[in-house]
Amino acid sequence: MRTTRMTMTALALAAGMSLTACGGDRGGKDASAASSRSAGSTADGSASDGAGQQDESGPAAAAKAERCHTDDLKITASDSTIGGDRDHSVTVTLLNKSGRTCAIGGYAGVNLNTTEGAVPATRRDQKPVWTTLKSGEPTYFGIFYRANDSGGTGARIKGLVVTPPDEKKSAELAWPGEGSLAVSDGSEPSVEIGPMGSAGQGGDNG
Repeated sequence: MRTTRMTMTALALAAGMSLTACGGDRGGKDASAASSRSAGSTADGSASDGAGQQDESGPAAAAKAERCHTDDLKITASDSTIGGDRDHSVTVTLLNKSGRTCAIGGYAGVNLNTTEGAVPATRRDQKPVWTTLKSGEPTYFGIFYRANDSGGTGARIKGLVVTPPDEKKSAELAWPGEGSLAVSDGSEPSVEIGPMGSAGQGGDNG
């Protein structure tokens, strides 16, 4: 009888341990599932928050940034004429050196100083776009002109004057293109410019 009672006690203990282990498994699975659902909700929330914090670009960002002033910009000019082009071109680079982000867009004021006087550039019919420049970033625009290929004297170009959009202060630059400008007969502009961002480094993208 003693042996039988011991056996029954052992079986009862084993059964109890078995039930406890099964309960623990269910609890673990339920906890894991709840944790997974919670993690999923957090990920969705985080993704939503992240989307709301994406950087703005284009006109919205440009509207928030302070305008680029002449003193904020390092302005240079380089010849970008491609052989065989009917029109010659110069690319003007405006590099933000201000140490802050600034906005720029529209058309610059451009004059070519020549032996015949100042020749103002005419705007090309292109839609102006505003953009933001981080410190150290450049933007470009093109100057397009008809060089003097007639063999005559034409109007000799002595320099280039560039005024950034909405600014009064100008930058005077050496002229990097052909030395002589064809004298226009009035039927078409002798010098044209594109808006900010219309030319890439070293050439016209428009």
